[in-house]
Amino acid sequence: MDMRRFLPIILIAFAALFILPQLFKGGGSKTLSSKDRAIMTRDAMLRIDRAQKANFAKSGRYTDSLADFVVADKVLAKELTVPLIIDLSTSGNGKGYVVTISSDVLSVARARKGPKVVSSSCRTLKSRTGFKCPVPPAPTTTTTGK
Repeated sequence: MDMRRFLPIILIAFAALFILPQLFKGGGSKTLSSKDRAIMTRDAMLRIDRAQKANFAKSGRYTDSLADFVVADKVLAKELTVPLIIDLSTSGNGKGYVVTISSDVLSVARARKGPKVVSSSCRTLKSRTGFKCPVPPAPTTTTTGK
């Protein structure tokens, strides 16, 4: 029996089993890109901050209940699937709070005392995410002559 006769059939079977499925596989990836995860991380911090501001304007106090924000904001609920690590803490009198949110690509934090932002930071944890942390505006300095 001559094996060369079966070589074309074996090659066609190999192509049908291994090569063709790769060519016709679904086009896009089903996972979030690093940039998308970074954007969602920062957006979650901004949404929590917005909800905290609204709560402070209404009651004069910040809350440390993340559940209140997630129930009221369906987009925030979806963003928690990135997954995110969220640490939300309020001061004893409720007049200040700090939130830190981290994903595998980005870490952000914001603190308020009363209605004013006292600290806001952003750090990219992975290079080549395609996301740049916004640069905070430089503080304006005034000089006075003597």
